[in-house]
Amino acid sequence: MVDSRVRWRCRRGIRELDIALQNFLESEYDRLAPNEKGKFQELLETADPLLMDWIYGRESPLDEELVKLVERIRKAAACPAKIR
Repeated sequence: MVDSRVRWRCRRGIRELDIALQNFLESEYDRLAPNEKGKFQELLETADPLLMDWIYGRESPLDEELVKLVERIRKAAACPAKIR
């Protein structure tokens, strides 16, 4: 089950980010290992413009674990889920 604080932090006010992050929460978040959940929370500290660049593939994180997480977010974004 997704922590309500994590769900709230995924609401960015930029529709594209909201959709990508909410889809990831709905389809993948519960499958993450505890260390991956920590990395996801670290990812949520990223400024919106940079996070958009990562998700749209214009830039890539330097941290290899974040690269893998961003790839999972991209894949989840391709599968529509409802935004609550």
